[in-house]
Amino acid sequence: MFSGGLGLAKLWKSERYAPRVGLGAIALAALLWASAGIVARTLFQSGVTPFELTTSRAVIAAIGLGVMTQVWPTPTRQVRRWDGRILALGLCLALVTATYYVAISRLPVAIATVIQFAGLALVVAVGVLKRRQFPEPSILGALIAALVGVVLISGVSGQFQLDSLGLLAAVLSGLFFAGYTLLSEAVVDTYGAVGVMARGFLISSLFWGTIQLTQGLSDAVFATANLPGIIFVGIGGTLIPFCLLCWGIQQVKADRGAIAATLEPVFSAVLAWIWLGQTLTSMQILGGMLVLGAVLLLQIRQK
Repeated sequence: MFSGGLGLAKLWKSERYAPRVGLGAIALAALLWASAGIVARTLFQSGVTPFELTTSRAVIAAIGLGVMTQVWPTPTRQVRRWDGRILALGLCLALVTATYYVAISRLPVAIATVIQFAGLALVVAVGVLKRRQFPEPSILGALIAALVGVVLISGVSGQFQLDSLGLLAAVLSGLFFAGYTLLSEAVVDTYGAVGVMARGFLISSLFWGTIQLTQGLSDAVFATANLPGIIFVGIGGTLIPFCLLCWGIQQVKADRGAIAATLEPVFSAVLAWIWLGQTLTSMQILGGMLVLGAVLLLQIRQK
């Protein structure tokens, strides 16, 4: 039994399989985010505000991750008492959703989504600077395919209604998206995926909890009918997928991980088609195929 378990552990950590499993973990995270987005839409229709849901999911994730760190302690490595990168990560996690909500309230959702995911170009650029070498052709090809795919899926063509505040919020959401991706990569070897997210969401929950205390929570947040959805968004749409993303980035690096995360709008479109009866245009299908092709290219070219 012991030798068999040791063999599985070696297989899991092998260079051959770890990158593939890492991309699979990020793909699963994207599916969970997309599912949570559908649930969040129903919660908004039930009277829960976007900022109340942001606060609730951060608090639920922080509590759950705090418990997990006690069950699965952080791997022993010298951990600094104060790490400014963790504070920055927590603020990125807190603000990425808030800025995106502001953006979609003032811009077409398609434009806001495209601008947010354009942040992955920054992730690739930072990777180039860190490694001091031009990215592989496969990374560039996957990046271009993923960005074009997101544009097509979002249906941004022909939508040019711009608002200065909305545009600023969308750009900031892209920067925060890039920020938590890069910061997760920077600290995951020290704290572990669960440890990173536990610390990040503790900061995020304190940030939003402080703000929400000045405004109070509506009755909709505590309505029995809404609690299952809120708990799902907190656990299935936040705690689990962010841990999967952080762990996946540890296996494949931030640039590949950010590209794989563009599967989220693909899954969102498919789930909206299945659950909400929304139609899929030929351009959206083509966009989805481009994103899937980008992720497949990453799989093929993994070393």
